[in-house]
Amino acid sequence: MHVTDHLLIDGTNLAFRCFYGVKHLSNASTLPVNAIHGFVNTLWSLEQWIQYRHLWIFFDCSRSIRRTQLLPAYKANRTTTPEAFKQQLPHMKQLIPHLGGRVLEKMGVEADDLLGTLSQKIAQNNGRAVIVSADKDLMQCVNEHVGQLIPTPQGWKLLDAKGVYEKMGIWPNQVVDYLALVGDAVDNFEGIRGVGPKTAICWLQQYTSIDKILANIDCIKPERLRDRLMEAKNLLARNQRLAQLDHAEDLINQMDIFNAQQMQPNPAELLRIFNELNLTALGKKTCERYRVHQTLPNSQTEFRF
Repeated sequence: MHVTDHLLIDGTNLAFRCFYGVKHLSNASTLPVNAIHGFVNTLWSLEQWIQYRHLWIFFDCSRSIRRTQLLPAYKANRTTTPEAFKQQLPHMKQLIPHLGGRVLEKMGVEADDLLGTLSQKIAQNNGRAVIVSADKDLMQCVNEHVGQLIPTPQGWKLLDAKGVYEKMGIWPNQVVDYLALVGDAVDNFEGIRGVGPKTAICWLQQYTSIDKILANIDCIKPERLRDRLMEAKNLLARNQRLAQLDHAEDLINQMDIFNAQQMQPNPAELLRIFNELNLTALGKKTCERYRVHQTLPNSQTEFRF
């Protein structure tokens, strides 16, 4: 089992993975609950892989103001969020404090930026953090103090800087340049035409950065891409700014994260919410996990610890 001070979860990424990864479920009042089930069970299952003191879960409220100013089409290709997902999201956020975590979100700032800022702060203070996300963009945060836990068919895998290189063929400090070269279809910005992952990785392994690639333009292969690279200097600079995580200092500085009291699960509140949502299976698991006995005399909930 891995041990860390802070577990930083990309809540938006995890919630969508649970929504699409768990078959449709609804409670007695027809509220969809598949994402709620998957989200809570995933948080509990993570405890088998990693031990932590503080749990932080980050959500997107809107697109990044700065990136949308740079590129109005930023993320404009994304489909409308399913109504069934939107119905469940407030319940997931409501449960987090009672599961022992804190929610962080801010209008105009993406969850990745908040997460990246907090991970940097922790590293600067010689703390330890683990990021939980499948998002390759967040690999730029990985260093000697910060790891990334990614889902695999076999479970979860913790990546350090070497692990990022083994998976991607580039080091964490090259992730921004890699995305600038190839683009990001998920975020809706294009890279250089004809430059795919293999070419970008080859260049970065040989020259280490975009600046050095451009400085060695006469040696770049295939030769047909030399002119495209030179013509794409402005595109590359823009893409670097899009891929680089922002530092949301104004929000993080409001929090005394290094003296924050460790949050504790509240099984009574969890049971109350699960009962309200008719989530019997999660209520039963709560009783088992926290050794709580629950009875329902006269339709009223009674908790005995």
